[in-house]
Amino acid sequence: MGYRLIFTINREAFRIDIENKKISYIDRKFNRLITLVPRDEDFIKKVICSRNKIPSNFIDLFNLTKEEQAEYDNAKTDEELAAICIKDCRTKGAILLKKETI
Repeated sequence: MGYRLIFTINREAFRIDIENKKISYIDRKFNRLITLVPRDEDFIKKVICSRNKIPSNFIDLFNLTKEEQAEYDNAKTDEELAAICIKDCRTKGAILLKKETI
């Protein structure tokens, strides 16, 4: 059982999918899911090759500190990961619109 979280920030919607301890991200600028945890090797390349359609500060937004990485690694269930993602997104200014199970 996984979770789909839908957020808005500055009137832009984005979605985070959590399934089997894998966290994926998608918005209107990315045409398919990007795996954040564990990190997709092509993520930085996709941002750089987007020719400024995707701002370069996306790379900094998705870099995790050692404490944050440990928090994600210590989560045992997808429910705990969803709570961590909601907390992290709210600290960045995002608003949770919907939380559903997938």
